[in-house]
Amino acid sequence: MRNDCPKRKDSKRRGKGAKTFSKTLAFLLAISIAFHAIVPQALALMSISEERELGDKLLKQVLSQVRLIDDPEIEEFVQATGESILQVIPRKYFKYRFFVILDPALNAFAMPGGLVFVHSGLLEAIGSQNELACVLAHEFGHVQGRHVARRIDNMKYVSIGTAVMAIAGLFLGRGELGSAILTGSMAMNQAIALKYSRADEQEADRRAFQWLCEAGWDPRGLKTTLERMMKNNWLGSPHIPKYLSTHPVPEERLTYLEDLWKSHPCYLKHKEDPFRLKRIQTKIKVSSNDPAELIARYEQLLKKKPKDVEALYGYALSLDKARRFDLAIKTYDKLISIYPEKRIFLRDKAITFFHMGRYRDAVSLLKKYVKDHPNDITTIYFLARSFLEGGAPKNALIYFKRLLPLWEDNAPFLFQLGRCYAGVRQDGLAHYYFYRFYYLTGKAQAASYHRKRAMMLLPKNSPVLKKLKMEKDEKAS
Repeated sequence: MRNDCPKRKDSKRRGKGAKTFSKTLAFLLAISIAFHAIVPQALALMSISEERELGDKLLKQVLSQVRLIDDPEIEEFVQATGESILQVIPRKYFKYRFFVILDPALNAFAMPGGLVFVHSGLLEAIGSQNELACVLAHEFGHVQGRHVARRIDNMKYVSIGTAVMAIAGLFLGRGELGSAILTGSMAMNQAIALKYSRADEQEADRRAFQWLCEAGWDPRGLKTTLERMMKNNWLGSPHIPKYLSTHPVPEERLTYLEDLWKSHPCYLKHKEDPFRLKRIQTKIKVSSNDPAELIARYEQLLKKKPKDVEALYGYALSLDKARRFDLAIKTYDKLISIYPEKRIFLRDKAITFFHMGRYRDAVSLLKKYVKDHPNDITTIYFLARSFLEGGAPKNALIYFKRLLPLWEDNAPFLFQLGRCYAGVRQDGLAHYYFYRFYYLTGKAQAASYHRKRAMMLLPKNSPVLKKLKMEKDEKAS
């Protein structure tokens, strides 16, 4: 993203301006936080642990209704962007968890307990990673402000079950995703009551603005992202982007954000990587469309621009999805030949080898790549999968264990981890991770079965068994 922030010739003025900005926003936030420190007592605000429990129930509800993108690179892109902001938030109530929903809606939302969901449609529409950072920072503002929790407390006689239905339905909408959740008028009425107020939006904007500045992002993206969504609607979209229905954008909100920037400009330190964003957006396009149509479209583009990196990459991905593996490999070889500096195409070629069932070839390339990129999540995941499918679960487990702290709620990953533990004959842990998979995907009967088997087979001194015993029995039912 172009860094067109105002330049200061005098470094002392710059430091003074930054300090003044921080003090001013800190003062505004202090008033807000002090007010909310008093209000919870009057409203008997639900405790942090209760909100975490609500978040766990919401996660189960949402994951049973939506289709997540099972792509480590896309997931890591969203999580890394979010973590860059979270690291400057001094007091976080929750451990934030990130998910990408395969859905064309321009939407993102954060639920109680630190659950953050981004729709693939939003990722495909943004103009920069900075805009994603701004959306996530605003969502963190709602979570840290505990806005949904406060609204639940204001609603009399609402059960946790009804709250779960109402919250999930509100954020997913009344379209294809939300209709299965909002089945009763009571849940609909509760959802309406849960919508963010103008004060909620302003508080979230203030918090986001400060965090974005401290993290080195450009908070003007708060305004440009909203304007992009509004333009999308004006250009003929049949529905208002979902993000705007839950986060209304009255004109004064745009003016407020503009004024905030003019009075408190920030100094950026994040450098955009347009190639990385284009990769993410190309992957989403391929995952969301018919590969045959995309192949024809890319072939036409490549006739005009045979060396176009984006078209070649989309073509290779589409061929892989259509199971035309040999031509996909040839296309990756062409990319590697034309763009030898972009070694990530070696990793992409290895993933196609994995899809072909050529696990040894996949392992060979991935082991080379991981030496230079030891923390690359996608490489670690496909290296583990290649070992597992290739009949070496012991080797696979080494790499799966590295991912577990990051993906404790990643259902597809937990299923593969269960398979891996079964392969090394650690049946108790295998059943435990199968239980986690089926619990998260809403399959209660299968979850209950694997939970019971895990409790029977895990060693008595196992910390996993201790964790299971501490959970409420209702979690598996």
